[in-house]
Amino acid sequence: MHAGRIGSMLARAGSRAQRRGLATKVDMAALKRLRQLNAVPLTKAREALARAGNDVERALAQLERDALAAGAQKAAKVRDRVAAEGAVAVYAHGGRAAMVELGCETDFVARNATFVGLATRVAAAAAGLGAAGAVAEVRVDELADARVDELANARVGGRRVDGLRVGDAVTDAIGRLGENMVLRRAAAAGGAGTVAGAYVHGGGGGAGRIGALVALRSDGDAAALGELARQLAQHVVGFAPRHATRADAPDAAPDTVLETQAFVFGGGSVGDVLAQRAAALGAAVHVAGFVRFERGEGVARPAQPDFAAEVRRQLQ
Repeated sequence: MHAGRIGSMLARAGSRAQRRGLATKVDMAALKRLRQLNAVPLTKAREALARAGNDVERALAQLERDALAAGAQKAAKVRDRVAAEGAVAVYAHGGRAAMVELGCETDFVARNATFVGLATRVAAAAAGLGAAGAVAEVRVDELADARVDELANARVGGRRVDGLRVGDAVTDAIGRLGENMVLRRAAAAGGAGTVAGAYVHGGGGGAGRIGALVALRSDGDAAALGELARQLAQHVVGFAPRHATRADAPDAAPDTVLETQAFVFGGGSVGDVLAQRAAALGAAVHVAGFVRFERGEGVARPAQPDFAAEVRRQLQ
């Protein structure tokens, strides 16, 4: 047998033996911990630990670098695809609330637990941005630079995401789910004398098809105001008002003004309900602002192929 061929065979055999040797040296406790933090396939986890000398943090960092590199490559390939599906996600805590729209290509991915988990955590990150008080836009570039490291159990799709920038977390998800994703818009409210609430409809886990934020200005009990703000957000989702008060739009049709619409939970108009709650709380209650998101608003969807017409054309 040719000496070069024999040498090649011996090298491959040595490489296989080396890989087997590395695998047997992996610490099982470290392997379990690594896969709790990042649910990669067992073989990848073993290889990462072997390269890192059973250092879980080093192995985890390498896996995350690999995932981001793969995600960036995929993102570059799919960035021109239309992301008209997706989810609107909300987050509310301690009188502060936020809402984001994260776009993807298909309804299948929009309902994926990994995608939904990412959207809700991005909403939580948005709650720390934007001006305090009435509803304010959160700049998408600012949100992309924010980190998702202040969330309890910050995990998306079986892997740890704390410490990642929002933009990197989206890139990572593109790599794993294979679709273009776009952080389309975001808003936040609450603080500075206001209490905000949020509601999302048409989904689960804090994400869905339509969402709303409502901020109330009052010195009343914060917990009671938060619940009222959440109910009003539900009303905004269902009735889609365009203006908060008559003063905002004196010439607007009454059915487009929040305070003159019949409250979804009864008790008269929204203005009547605000007066009733103010009397109960012993403090004036005013709507400081609201915003409503519906996924895919303003996105030009690609024309769907007419398969029947194509068949007819070919048969002519």
